[in-house]
Amino acid sequence: MEDGVEIALTFNGPVTAERLDPPIRETDRRETLVLDGTLYEALVARNAPERFAVDLTALLAGQVDFRRELQGGETFALVWQEDQLPDGSIAGEPRLNYARLELADRVLELVATEAAGPVIVFEDGEAVQRSAAPILGARLSSVFGRRNHPVLGGVRMHTGIDYAAPVGTEVSATGAGRVVFAGTIRGYGLTIDIDHGGGVVTRYAHLSEIAEDVREGTRVKAGDSIGAVGATGLVSGPNLHYEVRVDGRPVDPTDREALPEQEIASSEDLDALTTWRRETGFEALVVGDRG
Repeated sequence: MEDGVEIALTFNGPVTAERLDPPIRETDRRETLVLDGTLYEALVARNAPERFAVDLTALLAGQVDFRRELQGGETFALVWQEDQLPDGSIAGEPRLNYARLELADRVLELVATEAAGPVIVFEDGEAVQRSAAPILGARLSSVFGRRNHPVLGGVRMHTGIDYAAPVGTEVSATGAGRVVFAGTIRGYGLTIDIDHGGGVVTRYAHLSEIAEDVREGTRVKAGDSIGAVGATGLVSGPNLHYEVRVDGRPVDPTDREALPEQEIASSEDLDALTTWRRETGFEALVVGDRG
């Protein structure tokens, strides 16, 4: 059975079935990596969750371009929790608590104070963004830019990024804002647009459904569930099309131009940042001393 769950059948008299949940041990894991290739390759080498390669790309979108800014030699620290079964296998999904990326000119840190909630991103110790990935654990199937259209054919501009995932996979708002559209758009299928202020609008398309309480005018926070992955509109298979528009113009979601207004960190955020820095050995870091 899935995640080690077993079903015990009793045949003495009427047949009965009993669900047997295995004992699960919550395990804290942490790794400090030096990137010599891609983040995906570094995670695989340390037996860390491969899905973090996509999740971190989405969560740090707008702060760093993993394809162009990583030159090799960067230090990447991760802290996460996972549930282990008695045989050592992993049950369920890992829960990211902290990530730290040291670039040549700045340090980025990501702190999650809730297992399934939004994260706050710090740049050189200053809060710059509170966001959630539009979808977790999915495969990045198409990037921003010109590509061969999978349905219409020919080279066309792709105005967002696509995440391939099964129909029904939860889709979340990436930041706080107000829903300005929830309905069907030709080509995009079932779509939600969220206005985040400052001319920034995010679009979530090809959905199978829109959450019952999400409609035009609804206020949402980063991490709120707004709908589910589908295959509506012009698609070759189920996926989420995620798009960022600045002043009406589509931009690459990993472009720093798409940054939201500066975020204010709560005392809980700062306490969590201090805790994870201490537990990963980076407590003594002073920004000016990075050399």
